[in-house]
Amino acid sequence: MSITLNQGLPVWFIDQFKDTLYHVCQQKDSKFGLAVKVEPVLGAEDKAFDMTGKLNLVEKTGRNVQTPTIDPTAQRRWVSTTPYHQSVLYDRDDDLSMLIDPTSDFQLDLRRAVNVQKDDIILAAFDATVTSGRRAGETITWAGQKGNTAYTAPTTYGVTVGRTIPFDTSEGNCNATDVGMTVEKIELIKEYFNFNDVDEDIPIWCAISPRQATNLFGQEEYVNIDYSQQKPLPTGRILKNWHGINWIISNKIVKVTNGDIAGTDDVYKCWAWAQDGIILGVADEITTELTIESTLSYSQRVYVHMNMGAMRMDEDKVLKVECQ
Repeated sequence: MSITLNQGLPVWFIDQFKDTLYHVCQQKDSKFGLAVKVEPVLGAEDKAFDMTGKLNLVEKTGRNVQTPTIDPTAQRRWVSTTPYHQSVLYDRDDDLSMLIDPTSDFQLDLRRAVNVQKDDIILAAFDATVTSGRRAGETITWAGQKGNTAYTAPTTYGVTVGRTIPFDTSEGNCNATDVGMTVEKIELIKEYFNFNDVDEDIPIWCAISPRQATNLFGQEEYVNIDYSQQKPLPTGRILKNWHGINWIISNKIVKVTNGDIAGTDDVYKCWAWAQDGIILGVADEITTELTIESTLSYSQRVYVHMNMGAMRMDEDKVLKVECQ
């Protein structure tokens, strides 16, 4: 039955709308929302996260020797949240029952708007400048952490050489002529996180464009059931988990003009990361308000608000992969 404003706005309708929208957004989260570490940011616009340096033991060389002591290094990083909002007006003669229908175009469009904004926030954090320091007075850049340096296998433990796999890399089993997303590049992704001692229990994610998804269908190891019991060809869908990596296909991964590390070739910048390498700080996941606008023919205003921000927590857990 249609809902009108003739008898005012029912409280149950407001509550049901809020609950429905929240559950719709939760049931189908943004593509990146489940791939990062989510932290609440309560009562403030910024929240600090501390990361301690690596510790090592020393040999005990005798009996009753002096107890060793080390001052652990620590690094503080800050995540800042940004509010986003929007509203829609409904005339009093409109059928407002569509607002609480989870399959209505309005609910689906609103869910999409919320999730797209969340994806934008997370994706921007991969190579963004990070605010750091005790009182947020310092910065850490992606380039300053060898982010725009070509990856090569380190020869010394704890030393990272480059955090970008060039599109024409010849490292490992890669051939410089295989410029797309190949099995050999995926092997380097796994190698990078292994060299950085990333806990194997932490999920590894990789965001690719539809073109790199097409690349995977051209890989024998991907489609041949002699290599895997999963069968991507009958469904035509990308395997969500393959080769130890959780894959995200996003049209937000776009070709960047002269975007490679040499600044001369157009490439897709695909990001691979351990889940806790990126933090999403959430001050307000989603808030909705429904009000009556008396100056606008008593129309119904639907207002939506969210407040969140993302941050790169650890460069050792983030890797850029160039593809053509």
